[in-house]
Amino acid sequence: MAKKVKSLYIHIPFCKSICTYCDFVREIPKTQNQEDEYINIICNQIKKEVKNKFMTIYIGGGTPNSLSFNNLKKMLTTCNKIKNRCCEFTIECNPEFVDEDQVKLFKKYGVNRISLGVQCINEYINKKFNRKHSLNDVSQAIKLLRKNNIKNISLDFIYGYKLMSLKDIQNDINFVINNKIPHVSFYSLELKNNSILAKQHYKNDELKIEEQFDYIIKKMKANKFIRYEVSNWCINKNYQSKHNLCYWNTDDWKGIGLGAYGFENMNYYHYVGNTKKINKIVQHYTPHEYYFQVLMMGLRLAKGLNLKNKLHADAFNYFKNKIDSNLIMVKNNHVIARNINQIDEILISII
Repeated sequence: MAKKVKSLYIHIPFCKSICTYCDFVREIPKTQNQEDEYINIICNQIKKEVKNKFMTIYIGGGTPNSLSFNNLKKMLTTCNKIKNRCCEFTIECNPEFVDEDQVKLFKKYGVNRISLGVQCINEYINKKFNRKHSLNDVSQAIKLLRKNNIKNISLDFIYGYKLMSLKDIQNDINFVINNKIPHVSFYSLELKNNSILAKQHYKNDELKIEEQFDYIIKKMKANKFIRYEVSNWCINKNYQSKHNLCYWNTDDWKGIGLGAYGFENMNYYHYVGNTKKINKIVQHYTPHEYYFQVLMMGLRLAKGLNLKNKLHADAFNYFKNKIDSNLIMVKNNHVIARNINQIDEILISII
């Protein structure tokens, strides 16, 4: 029997400008009509394929809140009809596009969680990333969201860029503390093939990345944030990303839109093509691939794999004789990485 899919991811590939580190499916729309047509395609696909209501909906990109007001309204209206009453409804936003009308639209159609792409408080470094917002834009976006009673706000930051110092990282963390932000993600600067930085032959400094990440871990702990996943912190478990927990727990989720990924009934799929003609590529997982995915994602969590969950238990039993016992432990019916910074070592040990 097919599982009931409780989570939906929608990809909006449009941006007003392209960030130098980004490798996601993204483009600057050539005409307003291109954006209009894409939103119509996505909304029609949702109406055609979706038969249930979701516990989590996540609209990512790209830059979803760079859509025109009418297209954003159309998208949110469609999503509002397929969300559960208790749905965690997240949209990724660039701070410079957040205004009063947009936030009221979010509130009206049930968006209750905002992921703000800040990347760095240092505006000089943000310009190097080709980010267009100012520090004031971030502060104003937070104020507008709270004014409209949207309190579940997450900020995304990048660390490890060659021009960043520990002082920059400290300023990022200070901004989080001073603004009482309940959820934060810190992502290492990765050089993906399709990013502008990679094409410019930028090279990462691995020692700088390690130094800054160690600093982040130490400072976030000192400020009583809970590190519940490798790159994610929250002030308490109520602010954990329920949608991302779906990925980390290898629950099924539905993906829609160019660049989106989905996972249903052991079928991993993604959408390729262009904004006018979107094609679905499907890969059926073998048990070995499925269990490896479960292990790989579950060990990213501080609480690890839950052995009371049959899928988690099956995955662990499938690989347990290959895992270096010095890297994991079993505690309170959970398989936990002794150090979640060493996930790669655990995975290498079983490949």
